[in-house]
Amino acid sequence: MKKWREYERLVSVLTLEEYGEEYTVIPNARIRGFISQRKRQIDVLVDYRFDSDLERRIIFDAKDRKRPIDIKEIESFEGLMKDVGAKIGFIICSNGFTKSALRRSQEHITIRLVPYNEIEAINIKSWDICRDYFCNEGLVLWDLTPGIIIDGIVYVQATGKCDTCGKFHIWCWSCGNRLCIEYESELQCACEGPWFWLTSIEDDHDESGEFYKSHYLLLVLGNGQYYTMDRRPI
Repeated sequence: MKKWREYERLVSVLTLEEYGEEYTVIPNARIRGFISQRKRQIDVLVDYRFDSDLERRIIFDAKDRKRPIDIKEIESFEGLMKDVGAKIGFIICSNGFTKSALRRSQEHITIRLVPYNEIEAINIKSWDICRDYFCNEGLVLWDLTPGIIIDGIVYVQATGKCDTCGKFHIWCWSCGNRLCIEYESELQCACEGPWFWLTSIEDDHDESGEFYKSHYLLLVLGNGQYYTMDRRPI
């Protein structure tokens, strides 16, 4: 595995540890820019989990460089923030930054150093592989373990996303099944509990008037109630 890929996955783990369950952490995100109208790649995207809210959008750029990052990379990242509507941005770099880069970053960009020994401390081989048949190199970042309470019994489910194809994954702790759910489809676990999972792609708009689409993961209970469990802007 290429070192930069490991570095991105390390940043995903570190980011997941810093934010609560109301945020969703999306590694290797690809979303359409509001200005460029093109798909932009983001190393790690942190978004509000349950609805569209650009005021909470944070992006991370993982710079695995043999040299310190310079002012040009700061300016490029600022442009990316504006294009995707991020209010906060973090640049995480392995080999530091120049003084001019630090001055240019101003207040709304945070530069953080992550040494290589933190990369080596994470065993990427222990991560779950993507369950999608056509995804050859994706790994699943599990970021939520909701408990479903039915008749006083708690059923624990884990949800996550592949860092390559982006598809949602479900891990049922009752029977141990780990499954991938396709775009705009439904899925019920083999233990056949009184619930099922549903995905849909919906038009979203923010209070600022910006329009985009999101891929939603919904939990549907037998009584007709449903809950938004995760969201991934696309």
